[in-house]
Amino acid sequence: MAKKRVKKPNTWDPNYNKSNKKSKLESNENKVETNNNNEIIIGNNSGSGNDAYITTAGDKKIDSKNFWNNIEPKSEIFEQYYKAMGIIDNEEEFKKMFELMGKPLPTTFRINTTIGKSLQSLVIDQLKELVSESSGYKDIEIDGELVELPSPFSWYPNEMAWKSSIPKKSFKKNPELSKFHHFLVHHNQQGNITRQEAVSMIPPLFLDVQSHYNILDMCAAPGSKTTQILEDLHMKHNLENEEIIKRSLKVDGGDSGSSNEKPSIYIPKGCIIANDVDTNRCYMLVTQTTRLGSPAIIVTNHEAQNFPLLYSKNSDGSESPIYMDRILCDVPCSGDGTTRKNPEVWKKWTHAGSIGLHQLQIKIATRGCQLLKVGGRMVYSTCSMNPVENEAVIAQIIQKSGGSIKLVDVSSQYPSLIRRPGLHSWTVIDKAGNFPTFESQPEDKKYKLSKTLWPPTPQEAIDMHLEYCMRVYPHLQDTGGFFIAVLEKVSDCPNQIGKKTGPLNQIDNDQTIITTTATTTTTDNTTTTDEKTTETTIENQPKKQIKNDRQPKLKERDKRQKFFEEPFTVPSEELKKELDVVSKFYGLIEFPMGNLLTRGKNSQKIYWASDSVLSIISNESNNSLKVINCALKLFQRHDGLGAMECAYRISQDSVLWIEPFLSKRIITMTHDDLVMIFKKNEPFFTDFNESICDQLKAMEPGCFVIKISGALRETLSSGMVFSAWRGKVSMHLLVSKQEIESYKGIFHVIDDPVSPTNNTAIESVKKDESKEISSEIVQDQPKEQKDQN
Repeated sequence: MAKKRVKKPNTWDPNYNKSNKKSKLESNENKVETNNNNEIIIGNNSGSGNDAYITTAGDKKIDSKNFWNNIEPKSEIFEQYYKAMGIIDNEEEFKKMFELMGKPLPTTFRINTTIGKSLQSLVIDQLKELVSESSGYKDIEIDGELVELPSPFSWYPNEMAWKSSIPKKSFKKNPELSKFHHFLVHHNQQGNITRQEAVSMIPPLFLDVQSHYNILDMCAAPGSKTTQILEDLHMKHNLENEEIIKRSLKVDGGDSGSSNEKPSIYIPKGCIIANDVDTNRCYMLVTQTTRLGSPAIIVTNHEAQNFPLLYSKNSDGSESPIYMDRILCDVPCSGDGTTRKNPEVWKKWTHAGSIGLHQLQIKIATRGCQLLKVGGRMVYSTCSMNPVENEAVIAQIIQKSGGSIKLVDVSSQYPSLIRRPGLHSWTVIDKAGNFPTFESQPEDKKYKLSKTLWPPTPQEAIDMHLEYCMRVYPHLQDTGGFFIAVLEKVSDCPNQIGKKTGPLNQIDNDQTIITTTATTTTTDNTTTTDEKTTETTIENQPKKQIKNDRQPKLKERDKRQKFFEEPFTVPSEELKKELDVVSKFYGLIEFPMGNLLTRGKNSQKIYWASDSVLSIISNESNNSLKVINCALKLFQRHDGLGAMECAYRISQDSVLWIEPFLSKRIITMTHDDLVMIFKKNEPFFTDFNESICDQLKAMEPGCFVIKISGALRETLSSGMVFSAWRGKVSMHLLVSKQEIESYKGIFHVIDDPVSPTNNTAIESVKKDESKEISSEIVQDQPKEQKDQN
């Protein structure tokens, strides 16, 4: 098992040090109290009168400086560095940018597009209702300006991304913002929305995802961009299938009864591989992606610069390399564009951060180019404003590619997104001085600073079209700082991996062992890394020799490289017989039983994989791929409740996907029935109307599916589906307690007062039969959710 991740305190919270039950403002001399105006009073025990007042988020007027926890949002060396870099020529504009970098970010989030139309409509309706109830925001000020109502981003498609000028930590202590806070908490827990910084949403937009694409997210944790790409994969698939249905209706003369709606719920043929070097962060990825419930995901644990080339089997038994249609290369960086959410940057920023990561960034981006399909697109991005980590890396990639990689002009796309063009020139600065050119530095420095840190010649920069890169500055649209470059592969790279084109050279990372030692800081959607990189180049050695030489290196690496996960495999013949029973039990029609996977010899779980995921996992040539998790958990086996026809239950994660294939064991209920289940937890059959009661009594014990009746938006839960268990005298949902509580919050369900029952015998039966299932549901949850329960 990987070492449990210790959650670091959020430096924005003035009272985060709750483990000691003291505010960070406390010391041996001072005590902290609050007065009747909800203001914090800091004074010494002697009451000398040296009291200071700090306004909290509960007041009408909020001062963002109080979020900094005694960190002054100012660094002279940081500011002077970027003045010398000349990233912004206008002095007033530069000053405006740095002033805004010292203020907290607004609240931003995306609406999940894979949750089904029912839930999506509910989220949008509740959000618009919040906006219409503007009284709660009327007089609240932040830094002297009135709070803006939640509104959609003008540049994000279909109004699926929203923002409010209210900082994240202002919600908890201001009662007038409780409705908005309630909305964010419950829908985020449920996976209906994703809290994500605005600039973090930009790179996936330029990938131009299609449903059949194989996509690699090279440095994916914590996973907000991964989920965004995954949502886009499914959304494009749904749009494609809607067109198929429309065309079939035209061919059939508009007879809606002759159309088959099943294509709209089939999973996309493509997939996304979400990779991260740190095992613990991979489990964060699993938690994030599990909320979406998709069969088109693989989470892997590799160094991005050494990510393996994958293979697929052809019909004749031969193998072909799998080159990616799209790659997101969001590399580790100094993170100096994240000062608004990571105030530690103001204290810890140094010249060396960007220089130390430069070579690693080149290696990761180079590997991405090698893994990319000809005609494919790679988006390179960082949360840094430093050209050493941005344009310098892009210039090096293009120079070494031999014309196979070019920048793409996307300036006409998303015109409402304000950005600045990439730089053609910059200087290199470290603690020893400012060096405009490589030659201008002292001789002893030339061995320490790589020539690739400096810009290309003016003509080379023009030929490369470095202006096609995009720079997003905080003051342009009230965001963090970010860099994005869209690259296209127009031909094979020199010595393309997967093709025998001669001896390896420096662009092929298979010849280079890269050992990294990193200290990683994770905030909501961004990773900043202080990293030292050591390269060992192996020339003219046989492949077998390289492998043997790598082995000692692996043993020296830190604990994050340990890997203990069991592999995913196709079901055995014995298991396939059990699955035939499952198919008959649930009456599965046209379900792709060939797309099922299991894990390990004694696994109790069955997973549903997309075609691409199945092709990768089932090929033994890809056994070197370190898979943390993949596909969608579909069935869970359980024993211990006595003999029953089918020992497999349907996972709540996948019930929305499998419901259209069911011809048995599905019961339609109303929203009121669902509310009653939430309140009673385990209602008796007789608590329902006569029709539902009869259906439950006639059903064999085991899992079944509940579908809520009503047209879209007719009720709060119309069209939703739930996995449930039919016991001897009662039923209950196969949903985690945390998820049920989130639904109750979303639907505004208030529990009835508990009243004693007269039938203790029946209650005992209910308790015994649900105990086993409830424990398994907790075990199914990601580790973080289990801890909360």
